[in-house]
Amino acid sequence: RLGPSLPWLLGMDAPRTYLVLVQNNHELRATGGFIAAVGRVTVDKGKPAELDFVDSYQLYNPEHTYPTAPLPMRQHMAIDLLLMRDANWSPNFPTTAQMARALYAQETGIEVDGIFTVDINAVKLLVGALGDLQVAGADEPITGANIEEQIIRFWEQPADFEDTISDPAQEDWWSRRKDFVPAIAKAALERVQQGANYAALLAAAQTALDARSIQGWVANPQVQSVLSEAHWDGSLQPLAGADFLAVVDMNMGYNKVDAAIERSLDYRVTWPPEENGRGLAVLTLTYTHPITQPDPGCDPASRYGATYADMIARCYFDYVRVYAPAGSELVAVEGVDLDTVTSRRGERGTQEFAGYFVLPTDSEQQVTWTYRLPPGLGPEDYRLILQRQSGTQPLPVRLHIGAAEQEMTLSEGRLEWPAE
Repeated sequence: RLGPSLPWLLGMDAPRTYLVLVQNNHELRATGGFIAAVGRVTVDKGKPAELDFVDSYQLYNPEHTYPTAPLPMRQHMAIDLLLMRDANWSPNFPTTAQMARALYAQETGIEVDGIFTVDINAVKLLVGALGDLQVAGADEPITGANIEEQIIRFWEQPADFEDTISDPAQEDWWSRRKDFVPAIAKAALERVQQGANYAALLAAAQTALDARSIQGWVANPQVQSVLSEAHWDGSLQPLAGADFLAVVDMNMGYNKVDAAIERSLDYRVTWPPEENGRGLAVLTLTYTHPITQPDPGCDPASRYGATYADMIARCYFDYVRVYAPAGSELVAVEGVDLDTVTSRRGERGTQEFAGYFVLPTDSEQQVTWTYRLPPGLGPEDYRLILQRQSGTQPLPVRLHIGAAEQEMTLSEGRLEWPAE
């Protein structure tokens, strides 16, 4: 279906420039992870002509004007302005992409033709398809199996650099901690240019797209329509006349705790006996923090430890949003700070419920949302669209819809129930 648009995508008539947002899903954000780095790729007549990655912190100019950060970020993270590194507040990726595009144009004067995300899961898949990569400074070839370990090693101590994260004076280390991103990207590009197993690479990309580990937005309506229909554009996609559920967690603790957090979802819908009664939905989210190492003080402030693992062994500060069909009415919520609970109109015909909670290490938290579904969603011809958040691991799901029950582990980005 993308065939007719390939000449445009590949820059056959004019160069096309794309951004790659490198999202660290160990620090979960709405579209999959904290934007750690930003890459610019220019494609000219089917070939990459330019590849440039920078630390997302470099995309800031104190003389520029920026949007005000959303209220929860101001309240819980002391973030006043929405900069490129925090641009993915919206869980609807086309919205986030437009924000990132505008911010990037302001910083660089370059208006890009499309934006894609990659997270650690996508990188594992793509590098696995490319085969062993020789990266300067790595003590062994980088593969899909070891790249996460290698990334952490490079982050703790950059290649050909003496300072480490544990050094008392961290300024030099901090400026070099993401040097591995362009180094790995360069090695991957060279492998593609020299000749890779393109069938394996395309298969890996499709797996990542289906799992929402890669998401794309392109400033071409024909291409964007295809991405949306394939559920590859990272958008919220409620369906008229159907129930809808998307849970979006946002790590507000300046840490990497999402590398450890385990999640499960239980969703129950019942209908009262009276005719035309509105369905009652009960959503129970279970969060488990398996790290036994205590986090004294449970402080959300930005700080580094002696190792990357120290940033995983922290309390989890989570702002959770639930997206239900428009017209849903919140009845009760348990497991979050009640002073932070909100119910408002969400994007793309949804209702958004939200709240904040703190999960200490070596503990479990259940967050339960009870709400009325909008009129018209009766037991006859009931359908559910469930979207798994980008950047999260495969999600254990239990559904109890009327008298029907089903358990599964959702590894793709979207579930339709009952299956067609």
